[in-house]
Amino acid sequence: MSGGRPSRLSRGHRSDGRGRAGGGRSPLSNVAIVGVGMTEQARQLDTTSMAASLEAAKLAIADAGIGKDEIDGIAARWTGPGGTTFEPGSADWATLLGIHVDWIGDSYPQGVPAVLDAAAAISAGICETVLITGGQAGVMAAEAGKVASYTRPANEFVEPYGSFTASQFALVAQRYLHRFPEARQAMAEVAATIRTTGSRNPGAVMAGRGPFTAQDVLDAPMVVDPFTRLDLCLANEGAAALVLTTVERARALRPDPVVVLGGGMEWMRQQYVDPPRYDEVRSIGARAAKRAFGMCGLGPEDVDAFQFYDVNSYEVLRQFEVVGLCEEGEAGDLVRERGIGTDGGLPTCTDGGIMSFSHIGWGAPTLKIIEGVKQIRGQAGDRQVADAEVVLAAGAGAGAQYHNLLLLGADR
Repeated sequence: MSGGRPSRLSRGHRSDGRGRAGGGRSPLSNVAIVGVGMTEQARQLDTTSMAASLEAAKLAIADAGIGKDEIDGIAARWTGPGGTTFEPGSADWATLLGIHVDWIGDSYPQGVPAVLDAAAAISAGICETVLITGGQAGVMAAEAGKVASYTRPANEFVEPYGSFTASQFALVAQRYLHRFPEARQAMAEVAATIRTTGSRNPGAVMAGRGPFTAQDVLDAPMVVDPFTRLDLCLANEGAAALVLTTVERARALRPDPVVVLGGGMEWMRQQYVDPPRYDEVRSIGARAAKRAFGMCGLGPEDVDAFQFYDVNSYEVLRQFEVVGLCEEGEAGDLVRERGIGTDGGLPTCTDGGIMSFSHIGWGAPTLKIIEGVKQIRGQAGDRQVADAEVVLAAGAGAGAQYHNLLLLGADR
């Protein structure tokens, strides 16, 4: 699923948030990601979640070129030991780092929601420099041969009946395939492409495990109809971190800050409690996408790389539809015609995604943003998308009954 990328239009993007469509100033355009950090990503790590998250934080702080005392905002789930019993517990990180902070983000302290919350706080002048970190380690050994515990929360209608995350998404995918049965082959092709991309990434958990074909995906052991094992994401260990600050300060710290162009979040109900109903959730994220693109005057065709949340192969197709690149049921044809490999017209999950690169529990959504930053900085090595200036990063999906996305851009 790869092919030549079409010529890109000149966006005329400026870091003041004005896109080529003349959409006006983005309320988040004075915020940039200035530091990223990531530990080794592996099936299992000989450390703890706390130690791994701290290591990622140190790497991000060093990448930003600042000291820890310059951080005045934190969004980070506390993993213990000690500290609070009230989750998420971001304030405990201030104790660990030995600093005072002016803001903590405890609503959803990872991935896109954490970045948008932090960007809003920075834009409002509540704080100036925010650390986001999280991940998991030392936990997967106990999960060997089982469905990961965080995919089967102790929720009403989940724990008593043995439901788990993949089955929630399968309910939506089944209805989609009832309406568009030809999409099953496209789902397999999507999974094969993303996994093959990851197999070529030396930092991926599944490095060297590929290439894959669509038939490999279809022939893999069934987990929950319609998903085989190769349609679904990983569960492994590692941690990831970000540092955000004002664009002005970011420019003084390094030559290639990555600007927050826009973003959006859309929540229907609490995840994994009530079963998702296709007619309600199939388009979840469309409003968020419209809001994100509207902030900066760009559109989906302006995106150079899509770091979709590839929790399963159906979700990738669905996200192409909800961001506005095609209509419902047309994503299969879209990805075939344009290609989603790193040399395709719609480069997608360019590090191998959570299907092949890594899925680290609560820290997984942050990995999407880190790959976006690397693409814009030109630091993605053999998987680099040529002239990447605008990247979309996303989290969650239809089965979770919420979706969020972030638009990142080069500082021009």
